[in-house]
Amino acid sequence: MKAIFYVAPVPASRPRVTRWSTFFPKKYTKYKEDMKMATANILFKPFDGNVYAQLDFFVPMAKSWSKKKKLAKQGTYCDNNADIDNYCKAILDSLNGVYYEDDKQVVMLKARMFWANTPRTEVTITKLEESNDKDRDVYKTG
Repeated sequence: MKAIFYVAPVPASRPRVTRWSTFFPKKYTKYKEDMKMATANILFKPFDGNVYAQLDFFVPMAKSWSKKKKLAKQGTYCDNNADIDNYCKAILDSLNGVYYEDDKQVVMLKARMFWANTPRTEVTITKLEESNDKDRDVYKTG
């Protein structure tokens, strides 16, 4: 199952805690709302069992960059300050109940980040069949 979400990727962030409440930053909250709208019309029975997820994040370039720099960076690996695992967490949480019941079903993951003029996230979810021992890396100690 492959899907492209034209929502600018945002890394997951920690909740902020005050004396009165707990909340997420506005940018992350807006991302969650946008993803909810993007996945609302998907009529798909969520996979049961283990799944493999391939995630390609196309991160928007800064508006302050020159045209020359944007042209040079287009399509190259993204080297911004955000950790790739936080991008993964944000999208995997957003797809709960859409392609799988819970993101704990994702047992294999491949993720890449690229600079792009058109921000988006390309997601490929594949149901895994029961694997044989020869398919796994087995490490022996001692």
